[in-house]
Amino acid sequence: MAEAFRGLLRHRFVIIPSLATTFLCSFLLLVSMNALNFAVSLSTHSASLYRIEAFFLDAPTQAKADSISQIVASYESVDWLTYISQEQAKEEFKKSFPEDMLYMVEGNPLPASLRIQVKADSQNVETIQKISEALLAMPDISTVQAPIDWIKRWENFRWHFFAIPTAVSAIMLCILWMIMWNAMRLTLISRRELVNNIKYSGGTPFFIQFPFVMEGLLQGLIGAGLAVALFSSLEKTVISYFPIFSEFTQKSLYASLSVLLFVTLLETVVSYSTVRKFLVRGI
Repeated sequence: MAEAFRGLLRHRFVIIPSLATTFLCSFLLLVSMNALNFAVSLSTHSASLYRIEAFFLDAPTQAKADSISQIVASYESVDWLTYISQEQAKEEFKKSFPEDMLYMVEGNPLPASLRIQVKADSQNVETIQKISEALLAMPDISTVQAPIDWIKRWENFRWHFFAIPTAVSAIMLCILWMIMWNAMRLTLISRRELVNNIKYSGGTPFFIQFPFVMEGLLQGLIGAGLAVALFSSLEKTVISYFPIFSEFTQKSLYASLSVLLFVTLLETVVSYSTVRKFLVRGI
């Protein structure tokens, strides 16, 4: 352990750039993982976009509403549908808007409607438009609403939400591996004579490898720890201004712990494999 700490101090001109790169890569890796978590969460909520609201021209009888519901439910792309009566529409309106907004209107001006959810494997603009056209062809349906503009935006950027964080994470992992390997290799070169003397004097592989492995572990722990601390500080600042992101705090905690453990383990593995290769074949 003492030799590991002495090694960090003696070779600080090699360790500090490696530590800075580990910190930066860990931070970007953490940002990418949280962006990927956000994209996954957004994807799970995107099903609500593929929902159609069909409004009746006049309040239908229960038999008529059931008949139209059965026809629409038979469509291949429809997952489920719900009939919303005028009374239910009024109750939903009161939950979203002040009740006194209806005082100036006599009776219940809100129409009955069908709320239709599209199947997961058919969620696209073409399916929404096809179902909407079929609904508008019915004489009892006056208006059909669907967030087509939002669906188009989501479909245009959906793959970017997944591709960019994944690509950045892969690049950061490659950079981390190369920087760790190079830093440990330079450390071994500077201590080649010492390592060879211990090796040929009968020193066990564990006795030689342990200080280097501990150095790698400490580098990973310090670099990733600083990245997690910075990200947590920035996250608190962002949440104070945008409380809506607080629901992702729990996932970001798991991502932070994962990056901390992964980077530390990766540094340890790289250090071990580099020293082992040196003992077997030399540099």
